[in-house]
Amino acid sequence: MNQFVTEWNTWRDSRNSALAKPFGWLSVVGLHWLDVESTWPDAPGTFTVEDGWVTVALDSGINAGPAAETFDLLSQAAGGGAGAGTGGGAVRATSPSVPSDTSTLPAVTDHAATGASAADNASADAGAAEAGTAGHDSAPARPQVRVEDNGFTAKLPAGGSLNWFTVGNVLYELIDRGGRLGVRVRDSKSPLLGKFFEVPVFDPNPDFVFLARFTRFDPFPTHTIETAQEDLQLQTQAAGTVTFETQQGEVTLLATGCPKTGLHLDFHDGTNGATTSAWRTIDLGVPNQDGSLVIDFNRAVNYPFAFTSFATCPAPIEGNVVPFEVTAGERRPPFFFSEAGINVPFLFYVWWDEESAEVTRPWYSRFGLDITVLNPNHDDGRVSLVGFDGVAMSGGDLSPLGRKARSRLIDVATEALTSRIPVIGIGAYSAFVIQAQRELRSQQGYNDGIEVEYQAPDDRLLIVMNNELEPQQAGFDVVHTDASGLLYVEMPFDIPLESELTEVEDFEAALQADAPITSWQEFDFRMVHLIRGHR
Repeated sequence: MNQFVTEWNTWRDSRNSALAKPFGWLSVVGLHWLDVESTWPDAPGTFTVEDGWVTVALDSGINAGPAAETFDLLSQAAGGGAGAGTGGGAVRATSPSVPSDTSTLPAVTDHAATGASAADNASADAGAAEAGTAGHDSAPARPQVRVEDNGFTAKLPAGGSLNWFTVGNVLYELIDRGGRLGVRVRDSKSPLLGKFFEVPVFDPNPDFVFLARFTRFDPFPTHTIETAQEDLQLQTQAAGTVTFETQQGEVTLLATGCPKTGLHLDFHDGTNGATTSAWRTIDLGVPNQDGSLVIDFNRAVNYPFAFTSFATCPAPIEGNVVPFEVTAGERRPPFFFSEAGINVPFLFYVWWDEESAEVTRPWYSRFGLDITVLNPNHDDGRVSLVGFDGVAMSGGDLSPLGRKARSRLIDVATEALTSRIPVIGIGAYSAFVIQAQRELRSQQGYNDGIEVEYQAPDDRLLIVMNNELEPQQAGFDVVHTDASGLLYVEMPFDIPLESELTEVEDFEAALQADAPITSWQEFDFRMVHLIRGHR
């Protein structure tokens, strides 16, 4: 067990290091699909497409240079080697630590290079390792590049990518996805990269390690799959099946990749959308000669789409669903980058009636909060607060909670208080914030002399928060401040669930006008405003 955990920790450290690279996936800040002629605000110039060649004409005053991969291709061409002009040559070795955001395209045989999910994306989807179109033992086609008087020109193989040119701290990457050409923008000073510390994970568990057998297909069947982009579908090939025994019975899933260079398993499971991203992937490696291999779900990782909306990651082949919750491997990252900028990730432990939860859950994302909702009794794994901008716990009754769930909520509140991030206790769950603050202050040697706790009237809901927040800025009246520094707010129970206001602008106008809170939807908007204001 010690060796198992040690090896897993080493693997995890390597994974986090790979993500933290200056032009890795956490640096991606944009994706622009190209027409015949394209530009956009902050673009370095104008991009034109003709006969598959993409040319950028740089704007006046823009200083740009070829990226390392482009420079390598130009050097190979100048030295007479395969590369820029011929489209041949060997593919660079890449790290398996960071999955790519491309799908393998149909290959002639299983000897084709199919690096759809194991490429290191500081450079990987910048190479032909993702194209996967070459048959037999030949290397996949390489990009072709030229330097113009006022810019650069490049042509990609099908499914390829190229780290093309740089302007200051920004890298422009040319991609081909399903025949569509686009430019992805990577900024080594992106806010997401600056915020990154580590990817949250489940604790390592040997119960999620299975001995499986691989059965190859001949020929490989081709499947149409969805991607992280709603308007983009790709083709991928299934290399064969992997079958393994579990407590729930025999499970058979489809593997992609190549049996001679490495297989990959993209899968859904019951944790998706709650504690994990919409799907995850595992690098299975090369099966033994008898077809045996190990599936270690502790090494299941997020595709890049879990970090950025500008990835084109392949979804699992339809039906690739593990029939039990895989509480192993990487969790859903709390940090995410989109056109709206970096998200406001918030952890929310809640136990109200299910009907209220289903109604209120969409409000948070609409108001600008990216919440991870957990049930304190059912979601029993410890969740690190690293990357979250705050935590709340809300419930009307403590009786459903077991001893472990109560202890977990106190631990979460203590971590938030210690880390000086916002923590909010709502209803009966405010008791956990209060207890955590009392225990923490006592450990620090303070004697606040609080003998009687504040009690809200029976017809009002109690909300308790730490003084990292300023509730008055969101229109809340502070009814009590105790000697430990906790702030107390009250709300009447007898207000409707939904508001008569319909647009976000209406909620904002009501806040600016200091209007009274007349619905729980307005209460949630004020809470989101409070949390966003703290950031």
